[in-house]
Amino acid sequence: MKNSNNQFTAEMVKATLQAWCNAVVATGKVYSDGGDVKAFANQVLTEAYDYDKGKVVFKPTLTWGEQTFRPTKDGALSYFVGKNPSYPNDHGFLLEPWTKVWFTNEDFILNGNLAIVQCNIYFISAKREIFVNKSFVFRMDNDGKVKICLHHSSLPYNPD
Repeated sequence: MKNSNNQFTAEMVKATLQAWCNAVVATGKVYSDGGDVKAFANQVLTEAYDYDKGKVVFKPTLTWGEQTFRPTKDGALSYFVGKNPSYPNDHGFLLEPWTKVWFTNEDFILNGNLAIVQCNIYFISAKREIFVNKSFVFRMDNDGKVKICLHHSSLPYNPD
């Protein structure tokens, strides 16, 4: 998504969230169809995240210990598709595969070329349904392209 005046709008936030949800489903489909899921997920990271030209603060949902945070593209790719010996606990979250993903309860602050966003994202596969709490910061680069520079994900608090 591009915007020539580098000012975020509410419509851009919704479109960026939807594009992220669509990429999750598309990655699972590539995997299910026997395609090159690692190359596809790498392209998603290139297009959606700011790893190549900037910095990304990423805390995936199901990470812990020394590998909780993923400041590198390689670490994010491992979380998404697994099979990286440097990250032995990663099994590939996007390989579920998730067949339906959507967001609700989004709220955001728009500040020039930044959008600070929180929402719930629901994931459905043939095996299970989950939802997670997400926080994102979307940054519009000098070319008007939207990039994720913060992605934090956690399971909802359960007092039981």
